[in-house]
This record gives sequence, C-alpha cells and structure tokens, in this order.
Amino acid sequence: MMCYFRVNGVQKKITAERTRSESETDVKQLGSGDFAFLRHTPGGDSEKSPGFQQGFSPLRHIEPNHSHISRRESLAESISSNISSRSAVCRNLESRYSQHDLIREVIFAFNGIGGSVFKDDCGDGTFRISQKLEGSLRQHASHLAEIGTLNFKIRKIIDSVPHIGAPYCLTALVSAIRDQLHEFSRLITNLEAQLRQSSRESPMSLLQIRIITHQPKCHLQWLATVANECKDKKGGALLSTLHMLVQHGDPKVREWLTPLLTAASAPFYSILSEWLERGTLKDPHMEFFISADNETIVNNFWQRKYSLRESMRPSFISQAQANMVLTTGKSVAFLTQCCGKVPKDFKIPGLQEAIENCSDKLWEVDGALQVCIEVAHRDFSKEALVVMMQDGKLALHLQAMRRYMLLGSGDFIKSLMECAAEELNKKAGNLMTHTLTPKLETAIRSTNAQYEDEDVLNRLDVKLLYMCNEEYGWDIFSLQYCIDGPIAMIFPPEVKVKYLSLFNALWRAKRMEWLLSNMWRSQAISARELRKMTEIGPLIRELSVLISEMNQFMRQMQYYLLFECVECQWSLLQAAINQAASLDDIIQAHSKFLDNILKSCFLDEESQHLTLILRHIYNYILDVCKLEAEFDKLINTEFQRRKDLEKRYEQLEEASMYGITKDDEEKEKYALKRFSNAITKIQVTLVLNADGYREKVKTFLLALASHPNEDLQFLSLRLDFNEYYKTLDKRLSAPHTLSYRRRSSLMAPYVNMTVSAEF
Repeated sequence: MMCYFRVNGVQKKITAERTRSESETDVKQLGSGDFAFLRHTPGGDSEKSPGFQQGFSPLRHIEPNHSHISRRESLAESISSNISSRSAVCRNLESRYSQHDLIREVIFAFNGIGGSVFKDDCGDGTFRISQKLEGSLRQHASHLAEIGTLNFKIRKIIDSVPHIGAPYCLTALVSAIRDQLHEFSRLITNLEAQLRQSSRESPMSLLQIRIITHQPKCHLQWLATVANECKDKKGGALLSTLHMLVQHGDPKVREWLTPLLTAASAPFYSILSEWLERGTLKDPHMEFFISADNETIVNNFWQRKYSLRESMRPSFISQAQANMVLTTGKSVAFLTQCCGKVPKDFKIPGLQEAIENCSDKLWEVDGALQVCIEVAHRDFSKEALVVMMQDGKLALHLQAMRRYMLLGSGDFIKSLMECAAEELNKKAGNLMTHTLTPKLETAIRSTNAQYEDEDVLNRLDVKLLYMCNEEYGWDIFSLQYCIDGPIAMIFPPEVKVKYLSLFNALWRAKRMEWLLSNMWRSQAISARELRKMTEIGPLIRELSVLISEMNQFMRQMQYYLLFECVECQWSLLQAAINQAASLDDIIQAHSKFLDNILKSCFLDEESQHLTLILRHIYNYILDVCKLEAEFDKLINTEFQRRKDLEKRYEQLEEASMYGITKDDEEKEKYALKRFSNAITKIQVTLVLNADGYREKVKTFLLALASHPNEDLQFLSLRLDFNEYYKTLDKRLSAPHTLSYRRRSSLMAPYVNMTVSAEF
C-alpha cells in the first residue's frame, strides 16, 4: 500500500510493504527503522534480500560447508528471537502511547508546545524526551524535537527586534525570515491535516514525519544560524555576514539564503540611490558605509563633511568602489547644495533598474550597477570641476596664493618690506593691524600688483600671528588671503595653516637677503668717503668679507627656496590640474604640492633640526646687521666730528689764529681713544659673530650632506661651491654614505630638537 504527502508543492512518496509476520507488522506500526530493509521469504533465504542481491555479501565466493550452514541457522534464530523481543517491547509502548498521540505531540513540539512526551521544563524551547520512549522511537523523537527547538529559538530572536526604531536592514531581514517561517507553519498545517485523514489501516509513523521534515530541518538550521549571526548587526556589517553565508557550495543553501540577502539589501540600496542622485544621506541608524558630519563648516565641506565608515562597508563592495561612490555623492552634494546645479527630480539612467535586478554579480566590474556608478562619477566629477574652474576661478586664486603667500611676486614683497620696515621694527605689542594695512596698499599701488584682478586684491589682507615675549613685528607679521564660497573647499583651515607656515619661513629668508643687500649697499656707498679713516680699514674689510659671505649664502638659499622648492612644484601642480578628472584629483595634487614644499623648506618632522640650525644662522645675520648699524653710526659720528674739526681749523687759519690750545689737544686725544676702544670692541664682537656664524654654517652643510634627500645633499655642494668650508672641517670632505651619517656625532644634539612655535 502507498501513502502520499505533499509538502511545499513537492510530493513525497513513501511505500510501506506489509508482511504476514505479526512481529513485522507491530514494528512497522511503531515506525521502527531498524529492519526497514530486511525482508523474509517463506524459505528463510536471506540471500535474496536487496543487500545480497547487489553483491556486497562476504559469503558470495565461499563454498558452503557445514560450519557456515550452522552459523547461518544460529544467526536466523538470533534474529527471530530479537524480533520477538522487540515486538513485545513495541506492543508495551503502544499500550502507553498510540501512534496517533505521538505524532500529535510531535506537531505540538514543532510549534514550541510541550506535552507528556516532549516536556519543556525550562520554557526555553529545549525539550526533554519522556523516559517511557526507548529504542528507535526515542531516536526519532529526539530528532524531531530539535525542529521545535530551532523554530522556538528563531522566533525568539526575531521577536526581540522591535517593530519601530530598529535598523532598516535588520527589520527587512526579520520580515524575510518570518516569511520563510510561514512556509514551515504551512508544513505543520499539512501534517495536521494528514494526521486527521489517516486511518488505522494506513497510520502515519514517526519515521515518515522524520523523512518529510528532513529538508525543512536543514532549512531551519540555516535560518537559526542567520538569526544568531545577524541579531546584533546592522547595515553593511549585516550584509557582509549574509553575503559570507550565501557563498556556500550547496545550491540549496544559496537558494534559501539569497532571498534573505536580497530583502536585507533593499534599504541599503535605497540609501545608495538617494546618495548618488541627491547627494543626501537618509541614514538615521548609521547603516550606510558613508557618514556625514552636519556640523562641519563650508570650508571643510569636501574633506570633512563626508567620509567612509569602514565598519559598514559590505564585503562585496571593494575599497575602490566605495571611494567612487563617496566621490560621486560628494560631487552631487557640491553641485546641489553649494551651486544649485542639479535639478531635484534628477534620476541616474539605469540605476533603479540595476538595483531592482539585484544579484550576486551586481557589484562586479562589468555589472549594471557598477557601470551606472562609473558613468555618474565621470559626469558629476566633470561638472563639479567645470564649476570650480570657471565660476570659482580656481586657477586665478591658486596663482594669487603663489604670488603673495609664497612670495612669487618679488617686486611686491620688496616694496612691502621697505614700506612696512619702520612699523615692523617695533615691539610686537606695539603693532596694530590698521597701521600696517596702509603700508600694504602702498606696496600694491607702487608695484605691478596694482594690475591684479580686483577680486584678488580685495581678498589680500594683513594678519598678525600670536605674539611672545621679546618679539618684534617681523616675527608676527603675515599676509593672508581670504577665501570663501565654494572655492573654500580647496583651501580648508589646515591648508591655510600650511600657507602661513610657508609664508613665515620664506618671509624670514627674504628679510635676511633684504638686510644683507642693504648692508652691502651701505658699505659700498660709504667706502669712498671713509678712505681717510685708515684705522678702520681692517674692520671694514673684515665686515665686507663677512657680509659677502652671508649674502652669497642667503642668495643661494633664496634661489633654492623660491625656484627649486616653489616654482618647480608649481609647474607640477599646473600639469596635475590640467589632467585632473575630478575635484579629488585637484585636492590631492594641491595637498601634495604643499607637502613637498614644506618638506623642501625644512618644515617637516624629519628636518626640524635643519630649521633650528637655520634659525641660529639667521640670528647671527641679525646680530651682524645690528653691529653694522652700530658701526655705521659710530664712524659717521666720528667722520662728522673730524669734518667739523677740520672746518674749525680752516676758520682759525683764515682768522690768522694758528695753533690749538692744550684743552683742545686733550679733548682730541680723548675722542680718538674712545673711538679706538669702540672700534676694538666692535671688531672683537664681529670676530665672535663671524666664528659662530661659520660654525653654524658648517653644521648646516654637514646636516644637509648627511640628509637622505638627494636634493638637500646637492644644496650642500652649492652653498659651499668654492669648498671654503671644507677646508675648515674635514668631515665635509667625507663621502656622503649611510655609514658616515651613522658615525656623524655632530648631528646627535639636533636630531631630537624641536622648533619653537613662534618660528
């Protein structure tokens, strides 16, 4: 007789063959599987059983003998006695629990309800099987009880997720799991219907229920795994877990879990489409892999407002794809929020169709979604770039920053120093911005800066840095270029700080060159008039040599800083801007431009010891300038005194009053002695400054020669072009190898030094 069961649209056929043996009938009614494939013939010949017919019998090729026959007879007797004993046990159990009642208990256990056989003592869905069941019945009951436990645990997990306020992706996953549990509930309903329709002649058995629920049990096990793994996750992290589970070798498992991934991905793709088409993030539960900082100011819109949230990036989205999505959305946000260029009802062609046809290959290189994102990225990036270059006048403002903040306009900087020198020589506390602004306007009107674009001149202003004790106006003075609007994205606050640092360093170097040029000019003008003062000849010659030495050093430094550092990097920046495909390319090129200049100007962490040595050199130059001003004042005063004395002698001679008095002689001797002492003091100070300066220059050259940067090594050679300092220090003649740099003990005191904040 045959019984048929239809579960989820699949017909399950179970054939039950009844034998004339009463014991077999009892076993079959109890659902025992111990003897399912053992069939008896009237002759008792077991060789005709299916197992033997397939050739698996170990007695197939052995000639029969009396010992084998006796063994077979004893085996048959043992089997008959075993069947008889089991039949008695099964009849005893059946007297306690009917087959109908056992199956009803199983159906209750499927729904998480305990009974007399399946007891749920703890209320956690873990059933304890009654001790009255033994043998195969207990085995089948334990197997079926696991299904109820799985169903109970899955429902407990998904019921713990609130209906309101839960993350969108988790809510969608819970809904999809409930839909699949409904299919299991339909199976239970069908089993109940089959149980009601079964009769005593064709009753259902636990073995049949076990066969029917084998595949649903595997399905529930995977649902339990998904629920347990994803219960505390959200957004991209949840999708990564699901995607990992879907990548299974069993196609049936992929068939079960793929709908869960598709359902959980729907809110994620909704946020994605809103980001790509509107440039806005509707992500209250922070499930998307892009985050927004709504408190960010406009100047940091591009760099700080939007960023990647790596923990929420799904595993099926690569880093390059995530960056492309981020850049595309930022371009749309820039055009929409800052420029008003993208219409509100804009739709990316093919985006929604690609999302609706979601599959495992959606994010592949040649996938439909990837193609849509690439097209949108190219178009929006190009549009944002055009707006920035044309409406924002990016090239004009970059050129202005180079001319004024990086001292590219030499005539303007020189005129500004000359106009503002009187104010900048004051103490920092006595300096006011409103007194320096007219000096800036005077420098603009007196140079080619007056022909600059009006928008550029309106943005140029004076800025005073934080002051410290014993500082002068030169130390805190700076120019600033005020930038607002969309163009401010290229110049966030950290970029402005870099420009201020570069201006400060270049301004100091330019001031040293300007001071040395003025000293050289002053010496050249007064040299002819002071020829008569022969006693100051050696001092003038020594001072001229030192000034020329310093002048040569600073001219080489100026050439290196303004040409090799700034101009060479500027040409690279222009080439990068011309080849840029998006704003990110321009921002990266501009950042690289500034970082390379900072590194070349000794303003990075690796070159702080060079900056400190250079500052000491500048201090010696300032000391020599002060000494030269003191010397110039002294000799001019002495020269004027002697000139006045000669004029007096001429007047006395014209009045026929020859000779001078003894008091006049004493005054003259005292004046000459005082002048001689002052000259000696200045000469001693000059020698000390010259020795200190040359020592610092040697240290600086040695630091450059031992620096890993080859450009700085060549700078060392250029500063000592005539090998003068090599004659003073033999270490400068040593090969510039790594072993030499390690042996150099001179650099040790400077490696760990830091530059003070005011520098």
